[in-house]
Amino acid sequence: MLILSVLCSIAVGWLSGGRLSRYEDAGLTWLGLPVAGLLMQEVLLPRLTGLHALLVPLSYALLLLFLWKNRHLRKTALLCGLGWGCNALVICANGFRMPVAAGAAAHLSPEGLARLTAGEIPMYALAGGDTRLLFLGDVLYCPLPLLSGFASVGDLLLAAGLFFCLLRVMDPVRLPRWLKSG
Repeated sequence: MLILSVLCSIAVGWLSGGRLSRYEDAGLTWLGLPVAGLLMQEVLLPRLTGLHALLVPLSYALLLLFLWKNRHLRKTALLCGLGWGCNALVICANGFRMPVAAGAAAHLSPEGLARLTAGEIPMYALAGGDTRLLFLGDVLYCPLPLLSGFASVGDLLLAAGLFFCLLRVMDPVRLPRWLKSG
C-alpha cells in the first residue's frame, strides 16, 4: 500500500511540475527515523523474533518522533498520526502482533496460511475469537500484481499521509495549494 502511495504521489507531483530535488524547501527533518523504524521491522524483526515485543514499540516510537518533529506538515502529521495510532492500538491490544482477518488470510498460499496460523510470521497473527479491535487489523487485501498484501485502516491513513508528504516535498506548480500543502 505504501509503495502504491509513493508511486502515485511521485507521478502526480511530476506530471504537475513537481520535482524531488525540492525536498529541502519542505523542511523535513529527522528523515532517518522512519527509515530506521522500517528497517527494524523488515530486517531485524524477522531475524530476532523473540524481541518483537521490544522492536515493534521501538519502531513505532521512531515514527511518532518523526511525525512530531515534522508536525508543520499538517496533513502528513494528521493522517500519518491517525494511521500510526490505529495500527499501534490494534497491535498493542493483540500481543504486539497485527491480527489478520480470515477473509484476508484466505488469499495466502497454503504454506503462508500455515505459517500465519503457527505464528511464524513476525508481527502478524491470524485473528480468532479472542482478537481485540479486529476492525483496525489487516482486514483488506490488495490483489494488485507486485503490490499484493494485507492492509488495515491505519495503513490506508499512513499511505494518504505519505502521499501528501511527497507532494509537499515535490512542490508541484500546477496543483491547488490545498492539495500540495503537505
